[in-house]
Amino acid sequence: MYFCLFLLFPTLIVGGVVPSTTVTLETLEASSEVPPNVESITVPTRTQDTQNAKLEERLPFLKSADELSRQEFFSIIQNDKLSKSDIWKRVEQWAEKQSELVRTDILEFHQRLSQHVDNSKMRVERIIKNLPDALKRLSEIVQDIDITRLQEKNRIANLYTSLDDDVSKTLQWIVHLVSYEKNEGKQLERRNKLRKLKKGGIWTGSVQATNII
Repeated sequence: MYFCLFLLFPTLIVGGVVPSTTVTLETLEASSEVPPNVESITVPTRTQDTQNAKLEERLPFLKSADELSRQEFFSIIQNDKLSKSDIWKRVEQWAEKQSELVRTDILEFHQRLSQHVDNSKMRVERIIKNLPDALKRLSEIVQDIDITRLQEKNRIANLYTSLDDDVSKTLQWIVHLVSYEKNEGKQLERRNKLRKLKKGGIWTGSVQATNII
């Protein structure tokens, strides 16, 4: 039931959690031993507390869970020793132990996330389907040597406007990615930068300062 919830974890873990900054109770209480069949409980640091709070904003069902349940949830998804399958199983087990209110919140979140995943897949499929034709139309404009540069610019702008917004943005991103400015131009800029630095100037990206401050 909670599979789509699991799809979000990699993004959340990378963007909002520092798994390595935890202190175990074994460290805080060196004199006491944890039974071998009981997992060590992790105590979040101040940094991790702040980042977990940000994570809670993206997982609203955690607001209805008590502090112990939240920390248990974080310890599961932050455990980089577990496989994705193991994390998934433990999250399911965690969810089954929660109150009816929390389970309801999880279900609603799951439904919204599932809808988001479906919509994202549809958007990607639509972009992939329409991009080849858009690229062909752009190539025809660029390769037309009987038009002025102003006409070319206007026709390209009109093409971008006529396309689906996702397709238009994707095409523009691709054009920028393979542009002269992004590739050969960057290499030329680096060479100019080194050349001007060797002459004793300071490279500012477009102009050279004549005095070193």
